Amino acid sequence: MALDLEEQDQEEHLKNLWSKYKNIVFIATGILLCIYIAVTFISNKNKVANELASQLYQEILIEKLDNLEQIKVKTETVKVEHMHTPYAGRASLHLGQLYAKTGDYDKSIPELSWAAENATELSIQSLAHYALAYIFIAKEDAQKAKLAAESIASPGYTGLKSDLLGDIALMNEDNEAARTFFNQALNFYKNKSELAQVIQTKLDAIGQ
Repeated sequence: MALDLEEQDQEEHLKNLWSKYKNIVFIATGILLCIYIAVTFISNKNKVANELASQLYQEILIEKLDNLEQIKVKTETVKVEHMHTPYAGRASLHLGQLYAKTGDYDKSIPELSWAAENATELSIQSLAHYALAYIFIAKEDAQKAKLAAESIASPGYTGLKSDLLGDIALMNEDNEAARTFFNQALNFYKNKSELAQVIQTKLDAIGQ
Protein backbone atom coordinates (compact mmCIF):
# COMPACT_ATOMS: atom_id res chain seq x y z
CA MET A 1 0.00 0.00 0.00
CA ALA A 2 2.81 2.36 0.95
CA LEU A 3 4.52 1.44 -2.33
CA ASP A 4 1.35 2.29 -4.28
CA LEU A 5 1.17 5.66 -2.59
CA GLU A 6 4.83 6.31 -3.41
CA GLU A 7 4.26 5.42 -7.07
CA GLN A 8 1.20 7.68 -7.14
CA ASP A 9 3.28 10.52 -5.67
CA GLN A 10 5.95 9.98 -8.36
CA GLU A 11 3.33 9.98 -11.10
CA GLU A 12 1.78 13.13 -9.69
CA HIS A 13 5.22 14.72 -9.49
CA LEU A 14 5.94 13.83 -13.11
CA LYS A 15 2.57 15.21 -14.20
CA ASN A 16 3.30 18.46 -12.38
CA LEU A 17 6.73 18.70 -13.99
CA TRP A 18 5.28 18.06 -17.43
CA SER A 19 2.53 20.62 -16.85
CA LYS A 20 5.12 23.14 -15.72
CA TYR A 21 7.75 22.57 -18.41
CA LYS A 22 5.82 21.22 -21.41
CA ASN A 23 5.75 24.62 -23.12
CA ILE A 24 9.51 24.93 -22.77
CA VAL A 25 9.92 21.43 -24.20
CA PHE A 26 7.68 22.27 -27.14
CA ILE A 27 9.54 25.51 -27.79
CA ALA A 28 12.95 23.82 -27.54
CA THR A 29 11.82 21.02 -29.84
CA GLY A 30 10.48 23.57 -32.30
CA ILE A 31 13.75 25.49 -32.25
CA LEU A 32 15.78 22.31 -32.78
CA LEU A 33 13.50 21.28 -35.63
CA CYS A 34 13.92 24.69 -37.26
CA ILE A 35 17.70 24.42 -36.90
CA TYR A 36 17.64 20.94 -38.43
CA ILE A 37 15.51 22.13 -41.36
CA ALA A 38 17.79 25.13 -41.90
CA VAL A 39 20.95 23.02 -41.78
CA THR A 40 19.41 20.46 -44.14
CA PHE A 41 18.32 23.23 -46.53
CA ILE A 42 21.78 24.81 -46.51
CA SER A 43 23.41 21.41 -46.95
CA ASN A 44 21.17 20.59 -49.91
CA LYS A 45 21.69 24.06 -51.37
CA ASN A 46 25.47 23.67 -51.03
CA LYS A 47 25.26 20.22 -52.61
CA VAL A 48 23.39 21.63 -55.63
CA ALA A 49 25.87 24.52 -55.90
CA ASN A 50 28.78 22.09 -55.79
CA GLU A 51 27.20 19.95 -58.48
CA LEU A 52 26.64 22.94 -60.77
CA ALA A 53 30.16 24.24 -60.16
CA SER A 54 31.60 20.79 -60.76
CA GLN A 55 29.78 20.51 -64.06
CA LEU A 56 31.05 23.90 -65.20
CA TYR A 57 34.58 23.03 -64.11
CA GLN A 58 34.49 19.78 -66.12
CA GLU A 59 33.37 21.78 -69.15
CA ILE A 60 36.27 24.17 -68.62
CA LEU A 61 38.79 21.32 -68.48
CA ILE A 62 37.70 19.80 -71.78
CA GLU A 63 37.72 23.12 -73.66
CA LYS A 64 40.60 23.44 -76.11
CA LEU A 65 43.32 26.02 -75.67
CA ASP A 66 42.11 28.01 -78.67
CA ASN A 67 38.79 28.55 -76.89
CA LEU A 68 40.29 30.74 -74.18
CA GLU A 69 37.47 33.28 -74.35
CA GLN A 70 34.88 30.59 -73.69
CA ILE A 71 37.01 29.23 -70.84
CA LYS A 72 37.25 32.75 -69.44
CA VAL A 73 33.44 33.19 -69.51
CA LYS A 74 32.82 29.88 -67.75
CA THR A 75 35.57 30.55 -65.23
CA GLU A 76 34.04 33.92 -64.35
CA THR A 77 30.67 32.22 -63.87
CA VAL A 78 32.17 29.74 -61.43
CA LYS A 79 34.04 32.48 -59.57
CA VAL A 80 31.01 34.75 -59.25
CA GLU A 81 28.19 32.26 -58.72
CA HIS A 82 30.09 29.50 -56.91
CA MET A 83 32.92 31.36 -55.22
CA HIS A 84 32.77 29.31 -52.02
CA THR A 85 33.10 25.96 -53.77
CA PRO A 86 36.49 24.35 -54.44
CA TYR A 87 35.90 24.66 -58.18
CA ALA A 88 36.22 28.45 -58.25
CA GLY A 89 39.85 28.37 -57.19
CA ARG A 90 40.60 25.38 -59.41
CA ALA A 91 39.05 27.05 -62.46
CA SER A 92 40.93 30.30 -61.89
CA LEU A 93 44.22 28.41 -61.44
CA HIS A 94 43.57 26.45 -64.62
CA LEU A 95 42.82 29.57 -66.65
CA GLY A 96 45.88 31.32 -65.24
CA GLN A 97 48.06 28.40 -66.27
CA LEU A 98 46.57 28.41 -69.78
CA TYR A 99 47.34 32.10 -70.18
CA ALA A 100 50.88 31.43 -68.97
CA LYS A 101 51.30 28.70 -71.58
CA THR A 102 50.46 31.21 -74.29
CA GLY A 103 52.93 33.68 -72.79
CA ASP A 104 50.19 36.14 -71.85
CA TYR A 105 51.45 36.89 -68.33
CA ASP A 106 49.39 40.07 -68.00
CA LYS A 107 46.22 37.93 -68.10
CA SER A 108 47.74 35.01 -66.24
CA ILE A 109 48.80 36.95 -63.14
CA PRO A 110 45.29 38.21 -62.15
CA GLU A 111 43.81 34.71 -62.46
CA LEU A 112 46.59 33.08 -60.47
CA SER A 113 46.42 35.87 -57.88
CA TRP A 114 42.67 35.33 -57.50
CA ALA A 115 43.21 31.61 -56.94
CA ALA A 116 46.02 32.30 -54.46
CA GLU A 117 43.80 34.64 -52.43
CA ASN A 118 40.36 33.04 -52.74
CA ALA A 119 40.73 29.29 -53.29
CA THR A 120 39.13 27.24 -50.53
CA GLU A 121 41.86 24.58 -50.77
CA LEU A 122 45.34 25.25 -49.39
CA SER A 123 46.90 23.08 -52.08
CA ILE A 124 45.32 25.21 -54.84
CA GLN A 125 46.47 28.40 -53.12
CA SER A 126 50.00 26.99 -52.95
CA LEU A 127 50.01 25.91 -56.60
CA ALA A 128 48.85 29.38 -57.61
CA HIS A 129 51.66 31.00 -55.61
CA TYR A 130 54.11 28.52 -57.16
CA ALA A 131 52.97 29.38 -60.69
CA LEU A 132 53.08 33.09 -59.91
CA ALA A 133 56.64 32.81 -58.64
CA TYR A 134 57.87 31.26 -61.88
CA ILE A 135 56.04 33.88 -63.94
CA PHE A 136 57.83 36.59 -61.97
CA ILE A 137 61.10 34.73 -62.52
CA ALA A 138 60.35 34.80 -66.25
CA LYS A 139 59.66 38.54 -65.93
CA GLU A 140 62.97 38.88 -64.02
CA ASP A 141 61.24 40.25 -60.94
CA ALA A 142 63.07 38.44 -58.14
CA GLN A 143 61.36 40.40 -55.35
CA LYS A 144 57.82 39.46 -56.40
CA ALA A 145 58.96 35.92 -57.17
CA LYS A 146 60.29 35.56 -53.64
CA LEU A 147 57.10 36.95 -52.09
CA ALA A 148 55.04 34.46 -54.07
CA ALA A 149 57.34 31.57 -53.16
CA GLU A 150 57.31 32.43 -49.47
CA SER A 151 53.49 32.39 -49.55
CA ILE A 152 53.43 28.67 -50.40
CA ALA A 153 51.94 27.20 -47.22
CA SER A 154 50.93 23.63 -48.05
CA PRO A 155 53.23 21.11 -46.29
CA GLY A 156 53.08 18.91 -49.38
CA TYR A 157 54.89 21.58 -51.39
CA THR A 158 57.77 22.12 -48.97
CA GLY A 159 60.29 20.61 -51.39
CA LEU A 160 59.01 22.61 -54.37
CA LYS A 161 59.11 25.76 -52.25
CA SER A 162 62.75 25.18 -51.26
CA ASP A 163 63.74 24.40 -54.84
CA LEU A 164 61.94 27.53 -56.03
CA LEU A 165 63.63 29.72 -53.41
CA GLY A 166 66.94 28.26 -54.55
CA ASP A 167 66.22 29.34 -58.12
CA ILE A 168 65.34 32.83 -56.90
CA ALA A 169 68.54 32.99 -54.86
CA LEU A 170 70.48 32.17 -58.03
CA MET A 171 68.72 35.08 -59.75
CA ASN A 172 70.11 37.28 -57.00
CA GLU A 173 73.54 35.66 -57.45
CA ASP A 174 73.42 34.36 -53.89
CA ASN A 175 74.98 30.94 -54.34
CA GLU A 176 75.23 30.29 -50.61
CA ALA A 177 71.50 30.78 -50.06
CA ALA A 178 70.75 28.78 -53.21
CA ARG A 179 72.89 25.92 -51.93
CA THR A 180 71.02 25.90 -48.61
CA PHE A 181 67.61 25.85 -50.30
CA PHE A 182 68.61 23.17 -52.80
CA ASN A 183 69.92 20.96 -50.02
CA GLN A 184 66.63 21.38 -48.16
CA ALA A 185 64.74 20.39 -51.30
CA LEU A 186 67.08 17.45 -51.90
CA ASN A 187 66.49 16.21 -48.37
CA PHE A 188 62.73 16.47 -48.90
CA TYR A 189 62.88 14.51 -52.16
CA LYS A 190 65.56 12.02 -51.19
CA ASN A 191 63.24 9.08 -51.96
CA LYS A 192 62.09 10.51 -55.29
CA SER A 193 64.98 9.93 -57.65
CA GLU A 194 63.87 12.03 -60.65
CA LEU A 195 63.25 15.18 -58.63
CA ALA A 196 66.36 14.56 -56.56
CA GLN A 197 68.45 14.27 -59.74
CA VAL A 198 67.24 17.64 -61.02
CA ILE A 199 68.05 19.32 -57.72
CA GLN A 200 71.41 17.55 -57.51
CA THR A 201 72.26 18.88 -60.98
CA LYS A 202 71.64 22.41 -59.72
CA LEU A 203 73.84 21.79 -56.68
CA ASP A 204 76.61 20.42 -58.87
CA ALA A 205 76.42 23.50 -61.07
CA ILE A 206 77.11 25.88 -58.18
CA GLY A 207 79.36 23.51 -56.23
CA GLN A 208 78.29 21.80 -53.05
